[in-house]
Amino acid sequence: MKTDLVEIFQTIRAGIQPYATRGYTVHENSETGYDLYSEKNIELSGEKITERFFTGVYINGSEVEVKINTTEFSTTNQNLSHFGENTAGLKITELDDPKLKEVETLVEIIHTNFKEKEWI
Repeated sequence: MKTDLVEIFQTIRAGIQPYATRGYTVHENSETGYDLYSEKNIELSGEKITERFFTGVYINGSEVEVKINTTEFSTTNQNLSHFGENTAGLKITELDDPKLKEVETLVEIIHTNFKEKEWI
């Protein structure tokens, strides 16, 4: 069981870094934040979109936040924290193998959603 925030952050970051080779671009890569965006140009309802947040992990105060893009994706049954419009995720203070698997599964589900929507 990991309780050190830096160690939790680094473990989760290592799990999402491979997505940078799957069509996403790193926007932040610091000691306290790492996030990925899709930069595929798409048009949605007449609006041109040149970048779209995919996922990120951040140290915020006394917890690590894992955020995902929930645009056109229902998270009502997932017990996720809401971080603003079209963003939800997990607040983590302890990380064990089942929790890490939950994070990895959540990110993979959102990646699949991005592929289905042709956002990457």
